Amino acid sequence: MSPVIELGELRHGDEVEPPPDPRRSPSRSARVAALLCAALLGLAGSAAAPGRGPSVTVPAPQGAGFLVLGDRLVVADGPGTVGRAGRVVTGHRLPDGEPLWRFVLPTGDHALGLTTMAGAVLVISSPAGAGDPASTALDPETGAVRWRQPGYPVRTESDGVLFETPRADGTGTVRSVDPVSGRSRWSLPLPGNGLAYEIGDRGVTRVVLVTAAGRVEVHDAGSGALLRAGRVPPAADGVSYRFTQVVGDLLLLDGAPGTVTAYGLDRLDRRWSMPVGPSAEAWFADCAGVICLRDRGPGLRAVDPATGRPLWTDDRWLGIGPVGGRLLASAPAVGLEMELSVVDPRTGGTLARLGRWRLGGGGDPRPLLGLRRLGDDRTLVAELDVPAGQARFRAVLPGSWDDCAAAAAALVCLRPSGGLLVWPERR
Repeated sequence: MSPVIELGELRHGDEVEPPPDPRRSPSRSARVAALLCAALLGLAGSAAAPGRGPSVTVPAPQGAGFLVLGDRLVVADGPGTVGRAGRVVTGHRLPDGEPLWRFVLPTGDHALGLTTMAGAVLVISSPAGAGDPASTALDPETGAVRWRQPGYPVRTESDGVLFETPRADGTGTVRSVDPVSGRSRWSLPLPGNGLAYEIGDRGVTRVVLVTAAGRVEVHDAGSGALLRAGRVPPAADGVSYRFTQVVGDLLLLDGAPGTVTAYGLDRLDRRWSMPVGPSAEAWFADCAGVICLRDRGPGLRAVDPATGRPLWTDDRWLGIGPVGGRLLASAPAVGLEMELSVVDPRTGGTLARLGRWRLGGGGDPRPLLGLRRLGDDRTLVAELDVPAGQARFRAVLPGSWDDCAAAAAALVCLRPSGGLLVWPERR
């Protein structure tokens, strides 16, 4: 079991050190009583750290994308290789890093990122790193191509995948594809800039299309079936809404200048309207049952989705997002590291202070990792458990690291200059 630390006891400053004596009594100063247990993982470059075997090096270019999927590590060329190669994707076994396969994208294509879907690895790419994206599904065991589709993948809650293929005028199509075979299931024409998704716990549940004339269609994301249709007031300029978003069970559209109006998706009934800055600058998000809003005004606002009334405002937060029924909020700190806190979504009150971290992670499932620079050129890696308000030490590593991903078999980290190191977990 990983040792647990009390988040409120992590010290801040340029030289933050882990607790030096794991045997001392736990602190009682915060809401969560945490056990200060043993075993920070060792620092030597070649010696085995307690609980881990010796590290293994896996080749990777600077800025490479990498993904941990079970006992497989997939590595893709990064943006630094665009203009040279940028087309190579490799698969490796964990924890020994043994190379298993090598895949090369078509000439002119460049890797942009990696994700997983239905047990496959999806390689997202585009011509010269800047053209229309495409997605290639690879078998993680062999690297064999299962299918290739134009567009950027969007996961649905029914274990499907959607692809948007927009045109320059904002029209185009949205298509549903079987993630195993790559066969098309259904497609719908896109009105100009009038597409929005209702998001559930595991992906898109409903697809919402809105025309400039105010016609709204709500489709099931699994089958494409039309669930309901209706009308709302037309776009003010008669061309398209500048703002179209679904948050929870509400459709948000810009109405009169400087306002956003909420409609219920089930009946398309008008719920409320609120003033905001220019709609192009407004940002709404589902924040664990409340709506978070950031516009041109200062700070972050939370509003009641039923009434649109303000619940709380906080000027500290640069970013915020739901994790397990709570909110993970970030404020500027040092460099790329942020001060992270756990926030109550209804009151905005701080439930726990996680300290200063740079977020990482990329396993499947994806544990949320925090990276923090320590003195003497070291990096502390911890797993952040937001619902519990706790962090669990994973390692103290020598040197600096761009990102890390954790799996049951290993911890994998990328150096800023390129190259991945794999630390196996000892059994």
